[in-house]
Amino acid sequence: MKLYALALFFAAAIATSAQAGQLGSQAATVGEGGLSFSAGINYASKDMKINGAKEEMVARQLVLTGDYGLLPSLDLYIKLGLADMEVKGFKGRLDALYGVGAKFKLFKDPEDKVNVTINGGVTRFNSGDSSADATVTDYIGAVIVSNRAGNMTPYGGIKVCETEAEVKPTGAGSPSKYTADKKVGILAGVDYFVNPNVFFNGEVNLFDQQAVYLGAGFKF
Repeated sequence: MKLYALALFFAAAIATSAQAGQLGSQAATVGEGGLSFSAGINYASKDMKINGAKEEMVARQLVLTGDYGLLPSLDLYIKLGLADMEVKGFKGRLDALYGVGAKFKLFKDPEDKVNVTINGGVTRFNSGDSSADATVTDYIGAVIVSNRAGNMTPYGGIKVCETEAEVKPTGAGSPSKYTADKKVGILAGVDYFVNPNVFFNGEVNLFDQQAVYLGAGFKF
């Protein structure tokens, strides 16, 4: 199972030549040979720039995440799911989302309660309607501090996220290209383990965007 999951990760990494990724799921690494799967929903609102003007982009995502501990301090993960987006004059339907990323543990205390990790990756999804097709890509990197206290692990951090979106008319016309108005933000969340295997996760993102993530998962 674990070898299969690792093979699946590299297959996805090759397939997503455009690359992809985003946060959510467990804050800490799962440990060498560890494996977890989670599912969650994400709602995000973000200001985007186009031709000097500012417009709001809204995205809704349903995400499945597989996380594999390649080394004691290094996890690799893949994301698959569905997403849609809307901006002024365009409202797309649900379409494919995919991503890859990694988490690296920089520091842990002797009791493995306080952890400092780097989380980075890229997420891409498509969304379209009868008149246009859109592609949205997020490039993200974050430094996260977590502190395990019993069944709960609250965490917070600083992130840098570059978002690029392109809406292409299906007929004649030039594509509309958007970039993020703000790239630096903060995130805060909590992992709650019902038992050593089953967990719930909630996360909010502010400043670069307003986003809420809720999910649940299973750790092997």
